[in-house]
Amino acid sequence: MKFWITKTGTLPIREQLARQVMLAILSEDLTAGQKLPSIRALARRYHIHSNTVSAAYHDLLDRGWLELRRGSGLYVRSMPTSPGEAGELDVMLADLLRAARMKGYDPEAVLQRLEHLILPREFSRIAIVEPDPAMREILLAEIGESLRIPIEGIAPAAISGVTDDGGGCLVAALPTRAMSLRGRLPRSTPLLTLRLRSVRGSLETQTRPAANAIVSIVSRSAEFRFWARAMLIAVGLDAECLCEVDANNPDWQERARAGALVVGDVVAAGAAPAGCEVRVFRVIADSSLAELRQMAGS
Repeated sequence: MKFWITKTGTLPIREQLARQVMLAILSEDLTAGQKLPSIRALARRYHIHSNTVSAAYHDLLDRGWLELRRGSGLYVRSMPTSPGEAGELDVMLADLLRAARMKGYDPEAVLQRLEHLILPREFSRIAIVEPDPAMREILLAEIGESLRIPIEGIAPAAISGVTDDGGGCLVAALPTRAMSLRGRLPRSTPLLTLRLRSVRGSLETQTRPAANAIVSIVSRSAEFRFWARAMLIAVGLDAECLCEVDANNPDWQERARAGALVVGDVVAAGAAPAGCEVRVFRVIADSSLAELRQMAGS
């Protein structure tokens, strides 16, 4: 796995490392059971202090993303094997949970999906919970292209107003948000974790830019720009050729013209200057959009 580390930005290097590992796990570029580079090797490769790498790894361990195998190193965490004396059904369910975990689904998501399969229900509205207004706009735009039912975006602070009121409300959130939301929702309100589109899925239909071509990464969301930059560097583009353009700035379209290619989210790409070669990077995986369509009866 390749990391992109900036020592001049506002985000601490420790958090940069942790976020990029989480992104790789969520998008399945790091799979369950895969070994991570050692602390010493990573520190030496990117010329950073080993304590910084150690702190990032320990943070990921504490949050359950990684597991430590004594004498071997750190690995992406997988579901534990089923107990030897479990019944046949327990073994089958443990295998199901383990396979789901390897694909990025947590046990609660599996339970809710089983409930929907056994007792199917259609939802009449969807609430997208997302703290960043710019990312919220992107998610609403992507989902709105696929569904015909009402969709609203809300901040986590407003989650108390989202309940299963009999009208069939489905709550959806990105993986890093869903973890903290589960305990705040009534058990009767389903929560769908939106899976991230993988690096492979984002780039497999794209033509590689010419060597040394300047690429403008355009979005109102700083998180989107971070993800897109990490994706492009992971597939070998020179970091010096990538230019982040904040679409919140009034002159962003003029700045975007400086690039030979504009990479943007679904919202920013639609407002890109005429004459620019534009490629859209989408956030939500096709599998999650298909789940939403099925649950909404679309």
